[in-house]
Amino acid sequence: MVFSQVVFCLFFLSFFYTNCFAQDVLDLEALIQEALANNPGIESFQKRKDALWERPSQVKAWDDPLITFGLNNVPVDDFDFNKQDMTQKTVSIKQNVPFPGITSLRGKAAVEQAKSAVSEFEDKKIKVVRDVKKAYFELFFVNESIKITLKNEDLLARFVELTQIKYEVGKGLQEDILTAQVELYKMQEKLINLRQRQTTVSADLIRLLNRNSSVKLSGVPVVKKNTEFGYTDEEIEKMALAGNPLLEALKHDIERSEAEHFLAKKQYFPQFTFTASYGQRDNRVRSKPFPARVTNSSDGTFSNVVVAPLADDRDRPDFLSFFVGVNIPIWFRSKQDKKVSETHYRILQAKSQYESVRNDVCFAVRDFGSRIKRSRELMDLYRASIIPQAEQSLSADMAAYQVARIDFLTLLNSQITLFNFEIEYERAVRDYEKDLAGLEAVVGKRIF
Repeated sequence: MVFSQVVFCLFFLSFFYTNCFAQDVLDLEALIQEALANNPGIESFQKRKDALWERPSQVKAWDDPLITFGLNNVPVDDFDFNKQDMTQKTVSIKQNVPFPGITSLRGKAAVEQAKSAVSEFEDKKIKVVRDVKKAYFELFFVNESIKITLKNEDLLARFVELTQIKYEVGKGLQEDILTAQVELYKMQEKLINLRQRQTTVSADLIRLLNRNSSVKLSGVPVVKKNTEFGYTDEEIEKMALAGNPLLEALKHDIERSEAEHFLAKKQYFPQFTFTASYGQRDNRVRSKPFPARVTNSSDGTFSNVVVAPLADDRDRPDFLSFFVGVNIPIWFRSKQDKKVSETHYRILQAKSQYESVRNDVCFAVRDFGSRIKRSRELMDLYRASIIPQAEQSLSADMAAYQVARIDFLTLLNSQITLFNFEIEYERAVRDYEKDLAGLEAVVGKRIF
């Protein structure tokens, strides 16, 4: 009777656990959109991009003019402003004017840096999408593994019961009981590890969504149908080389380095400084008449008179000055020459980095392509051939064990083999979907 229950359990448990653990479905696309809207890493790159777009107009602008107010040639004995002819109250304005072409090159370098930040922002977004997908499918695999393990745990518990009954009636061996118990404990060990992994992956997904860490996910991932993949390696490589955000960012880095190189060469030319100054002078004497004593030359007598100053004695004209200055790059060997060399090396560095990343992209396309092909073939093999045959083998072994044609170890081995194949099938599904997500990140845009 117990053995018949075990046989029935083998075919019933799969259906039971599928429905027993049914929960709300986590919608992958909704999770992706939530991550794109809330992930702080994306927001950080966006703010950096916005900040760099504020720079071009700054670096293209001239320096602010300098206005100076002052006093010139003031006598220190009485601080009288109308006593000396050169005493002035001055105001001057000075403006530095860069050599033609310098500001436009500064602006170009800043624009290219901002464009590079835009590409890095796009790269961050597609990588967050990749990470969400990888966490989603990893959680799917862990959940499915838990279901399969629980199913086999229950079945092994019944195997233990069966071997004990057969041992009690003298038709079984004690070694069979111990072997079944050991395998049962192994399943319990797997469950402990799987539940720990489930907690870790759920926390990782919550982190990507920027949710409160104390809030649990409200559903479970589901893969109803595997993602279709109909591209050749050549098509994927062409798309990746044309749209990979990191390659685009490095192209802009090369353009920026070249602009900075031309800017360094412009530093050999002078920078002009224009200065205009206005000096206001007070009149030499007061404009009202003043008393005086005049000596008569004929008889030596004195007369008191009132003297009115002449107009040209009272008025002093103001001064206007204008200067033009240029800087002389006399230290060019230790300054300008070195700057030109530095920017030249930066161009070479950016180009080498571009080639390195380009090679990485080409490798990743081929690598992901081969892994996707392998996973797809394994899924088909497990689903169409291996698992059905393993199920048939287990059914046949159970019938044979009932009539004592095989020993318990052979039956147990068939059950463990089926368990491993079921786990490997789910692993292949996970690897397939995760590799598609990785390939999508290499391409630089959503294609699946």
